[in-house]
Amino acid sequence: MGKAKVFIEKYDSRADYKVYFVDYESREKNAAIIAGGELVDYASRADVKVSIVDYASRADICITRKNFPK
Repeated sequence: MGKAKVFIEKYDSRADYKVYFVDYESREKNAAIIAGGELVDYASRADVKVSIVDYASRADICITRKNFPK
């Protein structure tokens, strides 16, 4: 897929995936979907729209801050 273009949505309902930040790479789940990607400023330019959630049980993707797109 190459580098995913990622946009952070404010609302869960608009996002393709929900993301939760973990402290250890061993706890990552589905991180390859957005790892190594880049953040974009507009939703229309994004391949993937994500929202940040407070609980791992609600997340589709668990990723470390180090691997999150910049």
